[in-house]
Amino acid sequence: MSGFLTRRGTLAGLGGAGALLTARPGWSAETDVSRYESLITRTMEAFGQPGLGVAIVHHGKPILVKGYGVRRLGAPEPVDEATLFSIASNSKAYTAASLALLVEAGKLGWDDPVVKHLPEFAMYDPYVTAHMTVRDLLVHRSGLSLGQGDLMIWPSTSHTTAELIAGLRYLKPAREFRYGYAYDNVLYVVAGEVVARVSGMSWEDFVVSRIFQPLGMTDSVPSFDRLVGKTNVASPHARVSGPVRGVGPLSPIKSDDFRNASPAAGLQVSARDSVKWIQAQLARGALPRRGRLFSKASSEEMWKGQTIVAESEGPTADDPNRAFVYLYALGWGVSDFRGRKLISHTGAVSGQISVTCLLPTENFGFTVWTNAEEGGVLRTLRYGLLDLALGRDDYDWLETSRKRQAKLAADNTVALPARPRKPAAPSLPLSAYAGVYRDPWYGTVTITTDGDGLALSFDKSHNMSGPLEPWDGEVFKTRFTNRNIEDALVTFETDGKTVTRMTMKPYSPSADFSFDYQDLDFRPQRP
Repeated sequence: MSGFLTRRGTLAGLGGAGALLTARPGWSAETDVSRYESLITRTMEAFGQPGLGVAIVHHGKPILVKGYGVRRLGAPEPVDEATLFSIASNSKAYTAASLALLVEAGKLGWDDPVVKHLPEFAMYDPYVTAHMTVRDLLVHRSGLSLGQGDLMIWPSTSHTTAELIAGLRYLKPAREFRYGYAYDNVLYVVAGEVVARVSGMSWEDFVVSRIFQPLGMTDSVPSFDRLVGKTNVASPHARVSGPVRGVGPLSPIKSDDFRNASPAAGLQVSARDSVKWIQAQLARGALPRRGRLFSKASSEEMWKGQTIVAESEGPTADDPNRAFVYLYALGWGVSDFRGRKLISHTGAVSGQISVTCLLPTENFGFTVWTNAEEGGVLRTLRYGLLDLALGRDDYDWLETSRKRQAKLAADNTVALPARPRKPAAPSLPLSAYAGVYRDPWYGTVTITTDGDGLALSFDKSHNMSGPLEPWDGEVFKTRFTNRNIEDALVTFETDGKTVTRMTMKPYSPSADFSFDYQDLDFRPQRP
């Protein structure tokens, strides 16, 4: 469930920034909409993109709000401006805005300790528990490793928000508190609970009443469970070929449903609704003829870089989008592009990736919502649309994205570990591996004997079940029935008679970081 980083490599190379190259003005970024449309349609054709929704705003006016393609391959229903897409981690900016509204109301402060509002909140280190602030929840500097704890929310799970918060105290940090950047989702769930506790209503209801309704976002819903009854919804698509993700033909896959993580990645938004969000952002919270959504001071606070993500020597001829510096603010990324400040965020769930970009100095912004995991599509449109807004066409984003995508696909085919040519047999009878195993933060998994083999089931994640295939001695490989889920290598430790411990690691080195198997530490639960 990424935003500023990658999911399964689909967002790799999205970077942000710019070279001060010679522009080629000669068209109006506001009136010559055909150039935007040409780039969109050529990009879709090049990558076989099923559908997408686009909203572009310039000087406060929507200049292109449109759906392209179909909602689902093999079905005729078109994407239009009202089609709902899962915007994934673009939801984080809405959580930051919700907190900003409560700060403006004097109900909390950005630097309040989290325990002031959630007394049950606890991290692994008591010092971090006492000193983590509301601001810290949003800026990815908690000390957790990349995506740590995501299996409590991803894929579909029955973990409650209370269970997720209770599990945080068992997540061992990878680095010191406030030292370094590592993207996480679980602390945005905590931030959503702060909104709920302080406001007296659920995060979902708060977003609807305090953001959607004032903006007039009448299509959108704040969580997966509120899609019930909605029919104009994009279906997700991915390339999944056997054990490898990212190759093979595009095909529809099962939608995610992590309703306990809506503040991190749950919003479902249409292109025409996103226009209103972009307008409010570019206007620094001002609403046409209706006062303000949030104050200019809140806008400045949300766009102020807090954590260094990366630094570089800047753009090159071959990599003109490489930023001098990436910062993470409050629900937004901050970088440079073509000598201008870029405010942006990406998002990804299974089968859908998305991006929001704002160029405040140009009073220009856009969203691109897609229904397939095609990183080349998002990279091309992200930077190609920005260039067109600046009146330039001196770099072929489509061609370079095609080359990058081909390289990613080739890399994925050779990265998988090979089973030993002469694997050892398990040292114990298969029945000895069966039973219930518990990890302190995730909960339990159950291993059963299944005919002549073993089967594993994650008890809080109903899609994560399937046979365990012998790999080498005490190591087995999962084969989850739902092929949208990354497989893992499972290692048992024994004392020669019984199993004493079970650990896991992703099978594919390119596995999405949200499958954080390596952080699990299971122990058998004795009768």
